[in-house]
Order: sequence, then structure tokens, then C-alpha cells
Amino acid sequence: MELTGTIEAPDGSHDHVTAAGDTYDVALSTLRERVPEGHRLIVIRTN
Repeated sequence: MELTGTIEAPDGSHDHVTAAGDTYDVALSTLRERVPEGHRLIVIRTN
């Protein structure tokens, strides 16, 4: 499973991060680890 997350930077700009895993929970955990310090995960989509 692959997840794409929209993240918000402290300055209000947006970007995307992706992560894959065998299950939703594994992919979500990996996605959260990839969110840079100070950014906020605001949307999660499955691919």
C-alpha cells in the first residue's frame, strides 16, 4: 500500500511526502516519520 501525505510548513506552504508498506498501519507509520520537523501532516491519501 502506498500513501501520499500533504504537509504544511510553518510558513503556510504545502508539499507532499509518500510512503509504502505492506499494510495501512505500516505505511502510515513510515509516512509520519517522513514529515519534517515543524511541519504538519494535513491530508492522507491512498494510492
